[in-house]
Amino acid sequence: MDKRVSIEQAVGSIPDGATVALGGLSMNSAPMAYVREIVRQEKRDLTVVAIVAGMSVDWLIAGGCVKKVVSGLVSFEGLGLAPTFRMGVQSGAVEIEEYSEDLLICRLRAQAWNLPFVPTKAGLGTDLIPLHEQTGTIRAEVDPATGEHYVACTRLPVDVALVHAHSADELGNVRVDPKLIWMDNEIVNAAERTFASVERYVGHADVVAEPHRTTYPQFMVSGVSLAEFGAYPSSCFPEYSHHTEFFQAYSAAASDPEEFATFFASRVAGPETWVDFIQSSGGEEMIASLRRSSA
Repeated sequence: MDKRVSIEQAVGSIPDGATVALGGLSMNSAPMAYVREIVRQEKRDLTVVAIVAGMSVDWLIAGGCVKKVVSGLVSFEGLGLAPTFRMGVQSGAVEIEEYSEDLLICRLRAQAWNLPFVPTKAGLGTDLIPLHEQTGTIRAEVDPATGEHYVACTRLPVDVALVHAHSADELGNVRVDPKLIWMDNEIVNAAERTFASVERYVGHADVVAEPHRTTYPQFMVSGVSLAEFGAYPSSCFPEYSHHTEFFQAYSAAASDPEEFATFFASRVAGPETWVDFIQSSGGEEMIASLRRSSA
Protein backbone atom coordinates (compact mmCIF):
# COMPACT_ATOMS: atom_id res chain seq x y z
CA MET A 1 0.00 0.00 0.00
CA ASP A 2 1.42 3.36 -1.05
CA LYS A 3 1.33 5.66 1.98
CA ARG A 4 2.63 8.79 0.30
CA VAL A 5 0.19 11.66 0.84
CA SER A 6 0.44 15.41 0.42
CA ILE A 7 0.79 17.73 3.38
CA GLU A 8 -2.72 18.97 2.58
CA GLN A 9 -4.22 15.46 2.49
CA ALA A 10 -2.65 14.44 5.80
CA VAL A 11 -3.88 17.53 7.61
CA GLY A 12 -7.26 17.28 5.93
CA SER A 13 -7.82 13.97 7.73
CA ILE A 14 -7.49 15.60 11.17
CA PRO A 15 -10.91 16.59 12.55
CA ASP A 16 -11.66 19.61 14.69
CA GLY A 17 -11.43 18.77 18.40
CA ALA A 18 -8.74 16.12 17.90
CA THR A 19 -5.83 15.49 20.24
CA VAL A 20 -2.72 16.11 18.14
CA ALA A 21 0.79 15.31 19.39
CA LEU A 22 3.72 17.22 17.90
CA GLY A 23 7.23 15.85 17.58
CA GLY A 24 10.51 17.67 17.89
CA LEU A 25 12.19 19.25 20.87
CA SER A 26 11.82 23.01 21.29
CA MET A 27 13.72 24.48 18.31
CA ASN A 28 14.63 21.11 16.80
CA SER A 29 12.90 18.87 14.22
CA ALA A 30 9.36 20.15 14.67
CA PRO A 31 6.84 19.10 11.97
CA MET A 32 6.39 22.69 10.81
CA ALA A 33 5.03 21.91 7.32
CA TYR A 34 2.12 20.04 8.90
CA VAL A 35 1.65 22.73 11.54
CA ARG A 36 1.45 25.52 8.97
CA GLU A 37 -1.13 23.56 6.98
CA ILE A 38 -3.25 23.08 10.13
CA VAL A 39 -3.32 26.87 10.41
CA ARG A 40 -4.19 27.27 6.73
CA GLN A 41 -7.03 24.74 6.97
CA GLU A 42 -8.35 26.56 10.05
CA LYS A 43 -8.64 23.52 12.31
CA ARG A 44 -10.28 24.38 15.62
CA ASP A 45 -10.49 23.26 19.27
CA LEU A 46 -7.41 21.06 19.14
CA THR A 47 -5.74 19.62 22.21
CA VAL A 48 -2.02 19.81 21.45
CA VAL A 49 0.38 17.43 23.18
CA ALA A 50 4.05 18.41 23.00
CA ILE A 51 6.66 17.14 25.44
CA VAL A 52 8.90 20.16 24.81
CA ALA A 53 7.83 22.58 22.07
CA GLY A 54 8.34 26.06 20.67
CA MET A 55 7.35 27.63 17.36
CA SER A 56 5.03 24.75 16.43
CA VAL A 57 2.66 25.38 19.34
CA ASP A 58 2.98 29.15 18.95
CA TRP A 59 1.86 29.03 15.30
CA LEU A 60 -1.16 26.91 16.17
CA ILE A 61 -2.25 29.30 18.92
CA ALA A 62 -1.68 32.31 16.66
CA GLY A 63 -3.86 30.59 14.07
CA GLY A 64 -6.72 30.12 16.53
CA CYS A 65 -6.47 26.34 16.34
CA VAL A 66 -5.87 25.40 19.99
CA LYS A 67 -8.16 24.79 22.94
CA LYS A 68 -5.63 23.19 25.29
CA VAL A 69 -1.87 22.55 25.44
CA VAL A 70 -0.48 19.53 27.30
CA SER A 71 3.26 20.06 27.71
CA GLY A 72 6.33 20.30 29.89
CA LEU A 73 7.75 23.42 28.23
CA VAL A 74 7.00 25.79 25.36
CA SER A 75 9.75 28.31 24.62
CA PHE A 76 12.26 29.63 22.10
CA GLU A 77 15.14 28.64 24.38
CA GLY A 78 17.84 31.33 24.37
CA LEU A 79 15.76 33.52 22.07
CA GLY A 80 13.06 34.02 24.70
CA LEU A 81 9.55 32.89 25.51
CA ALA A 82 7.03 31.70 22.93
CA PRO A 83 5.01 34.95 22.82
CA THR A 84 1.61 33.82 21.54
CA PHE A 85 1.62 30.77 23.82
CA ARG A 86 2.40 33.00 26.80
CA MET A 87 -0.30 35.53 25.96
CA GLY A 88 -2.86 32.81 25.28
CA VAL A 89 -2.29 31.08 28.60
CA GLN A 90 -2.09 34.31 30.63
CA SER A 91 -5.34 35.60 29.12
CA GLY A 92 -7.15 32.30 29.66
CA ALA A 93 -7.81 31.87 25.95
CA VAL A 94 -5.74 28.67 25.98
CA GLU A 95 -5.87 26.03 28.72
CA ILE A 96 -2.53 24.63 29.90
CA GLU A 97 -2.10 21.16 31.37
CA GLU A 98 1.45 21.12 32.71
CA TYR A 99 3.71 18.19 33.55
CA SER A 100 7.41 17.49 33.81
CA GLU A 101 8.93 15.73 30.81
CA ASP A 102 9.11 12.41 32.64
CA LEU A 103 5.52 12.56 33.90
CA LEU A 104 4.24 13.36 30.43
CA ILE A 105 6.31 10.56 28.87
CA CYS A 106 4.95 8.12 31.43
CA ARG A 107 1.38 9.12 30.55
CA LEU A 108 2.14 8.50 26.88
CA ARG A 109 3.70 5.13 27.71
CA ALA A 110 0.64 4.09 29.69
CA GLN A 111 -1.41 4.76 26.57
CA ALA A 112 1.07 2.96 24.29
CA TRP A 113 1.28 -0.09 26.56
CA ASN A 114 -2.48 -0.18 27.28
CA LEU A 115 -1.94 0.08 31.02
CA PRO A 116 -4.10 2.02 33.50
CA PHE A 117 -0.97 3.87 34.62
CA VAL A 118 2.83 3.82 34.55
CA PRO A 119 4.63 4.44 37.86
CA THR A 120 7.57 6.80 38.34
CA LYS A 121 9.42 8.44 41.20
CA ALA A 122 9.47 11.73 39.29
CA GLY A 123 7.12 14.36 40.69
CA LEU A 124 7.11 13.14 44.28
CA GLY A 125 7.15 16.09 46.67
CA THR A 126 6.39 18.64 43.94
CA ASP A 127 3.42 20.94 43.31
CA LEU A 128 2.54 18.96 40.19
CA ILE A 129 0.65 16.36 42.21
CA PRO A 130 -1.89 18.74 43.81
CA LEU A 131 -2.10 20.62 40.50
CA HIS A 132 -3.77 17.56 38.98
CA GLU A 133 -5.69 16.44 42.06
CA GLN A 134 -9.13 17.08 40.55
CA THR A 135 -8.50 15.31 37.25
CA GLY A 136 -6.43 12.47 38.71
CA THR A 137 -4.25 12.24 35.61
CA ILE A 138 -1.29 11.77 37.95
CA ARG A 139 -1.64 10.50 41.54
CA ALA A 140 0.73 10.01 44.46
CA GLU A 141 0.30 6.43 45.65
CA VAL A 142 1.95 3.89 47.95
CA ASP A 143 2.72 0.32 46.93
CA PRO A 144 0.98 -1.88 49.55
CA ALA A 145 3.54 -4.66 49.09
CA THR A 146 6.70 -2.61 49.65
CA GLY A 147 5.51 0.67 51.14
CA GLU A 148 7.30 2.60 48.38
CA HIS A 149 5.89 5.90 47.21
CA TYR A 150 5.42 6.56 43.50
CA VAL A 151 3.42 8.68 41.07
CA ALA A 152 0.83 6.87 38.95
CA CYS A 153 0.69 8.44 35.49
CA THR A 154 -2.56 7.57 33.71
CA ARG A 155 -3.15 7.07 29.98
CA LEU A 156 -2.97 10.06 27.62
CA PRO A 157 -4.92 9.20 24.44
CA VAL A 158 -3.58 10.73 21.22
CA ASP A 159 -5.58 10.79 18.00
CA VAL A 160 -2.78 11.85 15.64
CA ALA A 161 0.99 12.22 15.98
CA LEU A 162 2.87 14.51 13.59
CA VAL A 163 6.64 14.12 13.30
CA HIS A 164 9.41 15.20 10.94
CA ALA A 165 12.14 12.86 9.75
CA HIS A 166 14.83 12.56 7.11
CA SER A 167 13.40 9.99 4.71
CA ALA A 168 10.72 7.37 4.05
CA ASP A 169 9.85 4.85 1.39
CA GLU A 170 6.52 4.56 -0.39
CA LEU A 171 5.24 1.98 2.10
CA GLY A 172 5.71 4.33 5.06
CA ASN A 173 8.96 3.06 6.57
CA VAL A 174 10.49 6.16 8.13
CA ARG A 175 14.11 6.91 8.93
CA VAL A 176 15.59 9.44 11.34
CA ASP A 177 19.30 9.82 10.53
CA PRO A 178 21.70 8.97 11.98
CA LYS A 179 19.43 7.85 14.84
CA LEU A 180 16.50 9.08 16.90
CA ILE A 181 17.78 11.72 19.32
CA TRP A 182 14.51 13.34 20.45
CA MET A 183 11.45 11.79 22.11
CA ASP A 184 9.20 11.49 19.07
CA ASN A 185 8.89 7.73 19.50
CA GLU A 186 6.84 8.32 22.66
CA ILE A 187 4.07 10.13 20.76
CA VAL A 188 4.24 7.75 17.79
CA ASN A 189 3.79 4.75 20.09
CA ALA A 190 0.82 6.35 21.84
CA ALA A 191 -1.03 7.67 18.78
CA GLU A 192 -3.88 6.07 16.89
CA ARG A 193 -2.41 7.47 13.66
CA THR A 194 0.97 8.94 12.73
CA PHE A 195 1.97 11.13 9.81
CA ALA A 196 5.64 11.86 9.09
CA SER A 197 6.90 14.67 6.88
CA VAL A 198 10.27 13.86 5.36
CA GLU A 199 13.10 15.62 3.59
CA ARG A 200 13.18 13.02 0.82
CA TYR A 201 11.73 9.74 -0.41
CA VAL A 202 13.91 6.64 -0.78
CA GLY A 203 13.18 3.39 -2.57
CA HIS A 204 11.82 0.39 -0.69
CA ALA A 205 14.85 -1.62 -1.84
CA ASP A 206 17.07 0.75 0.15
CA VAL A 207 15.01 0.13 3.28
CA VAL A 208 15.15 -3.64 2.81
CA ALA A 209 18.91 -3.48 2.31
CA GLU A 210 19.42 -1.66 5.65
CA PRO A 211 16.44 -2.52 7.87
CA HIS A 212 18.29 -1.46 11.02
CA ARG A 213 18.02 2.17 9.90
CA THR A 214 14.20 2.18 10.04
CA THR A 215 12.97 4.29 12.95
CA TYR A 216 9.21 3.87 12.48
CA PRO A 217 8.17 0.76 10.54
CA GLN A 218 5.30 0.98 8.09
CA PHE A 219 2.73 -0.64 10.41
CA MET A 220 3.10 2.34 12.78
CA VAL A 221 2.70 5.00 10.09
CA SER A 222 -0.53 6.16 8.42
CA GLY A 223 1.09 8.41 5.85
CA VAL A 224 4.32 10.11 4.78
CA SER A 225 4.58 13.52 3.10
CA LEU A 226 7.42 15.07 1.16
CA ALA A 227 8.42 18.41 2.71
CA GLU A 228 11.95 19.54 1.96
CA PHE A 229 13.16 21.76 4.78
CA GLY A 230 9.96 20.66 6.52
CA ALA A 231 11.16 21.50 10.03
CA TYR A 232 11.93 25.15 9.18
CA PRO A 233 12.37 27.49 11.00
CA SER A 234 13.41 24.86 13.54
CA SER A 235 16.44 22.68 12.82
CA CYS A 236 16.74 19.18 11.41
CA PHE A 237 19.95 17.70 12.78
CA PRO A 238 22.39 16.99 11.25
CA GLU A 239 21.25 18.60 7.98
CA TYR A 240 20.33 22.18 8.87
CA SER A 241 20.17 24.59 11.80
CA HIS A 242 17.28 26.67 13.07
CA HIS A 243 16.82 30.11 11.53
CA THR A 244 17.63 32.61 14.25
CA GLU A 245 16.57 35.60 12.14
CA PHE A 246 13.06 34.21 11.64
CA PHE A 247 12.63 33.58 15.38
CA GLN A 248 13.82 37.11 16.15
CA ALA A 249 11.57 38.75 13.56
CA TYR A 250 8.60 36.70 14.77
CA SER A 251 9.19 37.64 18.42
CA ALA A 252 9.71 41.31 17.56
CA ALA A 253 6.44 41.43 15.62
CA ALA A 254 4.61 39.74 18.50
CA SER A 255 5.16 42.80 20.71
CA ASP A 256 2.50 44.68 18.72
CA PRO A 257 -0.82 42.92 17.94
CA GLU A 258 -1.42 44.74 14.66
CA GLU A 259 2.13 44.22 13.44
CA PHE A 260 2.00 40.55 14.43
CA ALA A 261 -1.30 39.97 12.61
CA THR A 262 0.27 41.36 9.44
CA PHE A 263 3.47 39.32 9.93
CA PHE A 264 1.62 36.07 10.60
CA ALA A 265 -0.77 36.50 7.69
CA SER A 266 1.93 37.36 5.17
CA ARG A 267 4.96 35.39 6.38
CA VAL A 268 3.37 32.24 7.83
CA ALA A 269 -0.20 31.57 6.68
CA GLY A 270 -0.17 33.52 3.43
CA PRO A 271 2.05 31.49 1.03
CA GLU A 272 -0.12 28.92 -0.75
CA THR A 273 2.20 25.91 -0.53
CA TRP A 274 5.10 24.81 1.65
CA VAL A 275 7.47 25.45 -1.26
CA ASP A 276 6.06 28.97 -1.57
CA PHE A 277 6.60 29.50 2.16
CA ILE A 278 10.24 28.45 1.96
CA GLN A 279 10.79 30.70 -1.06
CA SER A 280 9.17 33.66 0.71
CA SER A 281 11.46 33.07 3.71
CA GLY A 282 14.62 33.41 1.64
CA GLY A 283 14.60 30.39 -0.64
CA GLU A 284 17.86 28.82 -1.77
CA GLU A 285 20.02 31.53 -0.23
CA MET A 286 18.43 31.01 3.18
CA ILE A 287 18.65 27.23 2.86
CA ALA A 288 22.36 27.42 1.96
CA SER A 289 23.06 29.59 5.01
CA LEU A 290 21.48 27.04 7.36
CA ARG A 291 22.92 23.86 5.84
CA ARG A 292 25.42 22.15 8.10
CA SER A 293 28.75 21.54 6.37
CA SER A 294 28.82 17.93 7.53
CA ALA A 295 25.42 17.15 5.98
